Amino acid sequence: MQSLQKPCVATRARPSHLGCASVRSLPRQVCVARNAPETKTDTPVTTASPQEEPVSPTMPTERASDIIAAATAKSNRPKRKAESTDAVATFMTRRFGIAGGLAWLGFLTIGTLGEQIKTRLEVASELSGTKDVSDAPEVVLPSGVRYKDLRVGGGSAPIKGYLTVLDYTATADGVEFESTRKRGKPIVYLYGGRPFTGGNCPGLEEALSSMKAGGRRLVTIPPELGFGERGAVLRPTEHVPDKQGIVPPNATLVYDVDLLRVSIPPS
Repeated sequence: MQSLQKPCVATRARPSHLGCASVRSLPRQVCVARNAPETKTDTPVTTASPQEEPVSPTMPTERASDIIAAATAKSNRPKRKAESTDAVATFMTRRFGIAGGLAWLGFLTIGTLGEQIKTRLEVASELSGTKDVSDAPEVVLPSGVRYKDLRVGGGSAPIKGYLTVLDYTATADGVEFESTRKRGKPIVYLYGGRPFTGGNCPGLEEALSSMKAGGRRLVTIPPELGFGERGAVLRPTEHVPDKQGIVPPNATLVYDVDLLRVSIPPS
């Protein structure tokens, strides 16, 4: 019996001793377990976000080389050059350098002066060959257009494609519908061009074909060579904002027209 009870005494004493030690040490172990930092391992763990690249020792050098390469490629790109609108000037400059471009500029200057001299000679010729007439007969053309010269010009006759400058007063059935003289702005157009400019019409162009620059003519035009059955309404334009006039249908037109200038159009 005694031998059986001894283990029981030991068993009783042991739990009491262990129980006290464990009870006393439990809160401390729990607190230590709660407040203890995470254990670190020898292998470093790097967390990289999707937007960040892993850092390497050679990264600054690689980025610098990439920047230099990009700048070099950008500087080597072919730059857009401002081309001259004159193909001859561009060719001369590329072929012979700045001296070629200056030579072409001098040529153009001489050409401009030559054009001015030509214009003055034309004006002098018109003035020298122009004379007023008072007893000129009325001429009737096969088309029905009639005209009478008031002044015979000494310049050149109109040529298709040439610049023609007109100054006139026009009436339809006796009522004035257009006057460039009152506006102080002659009409400038290419002779033979279509559509007609301003108050121009086929009958007036036919009468102009036999005139010379500097001349003045009184022209009567039948309705079929004027504005016909539809008539016309002259409306203001960007260059002539005060233009206005009405031509009734089937109206007979009368033009008192000056042919001021006939000249080659500028190239």
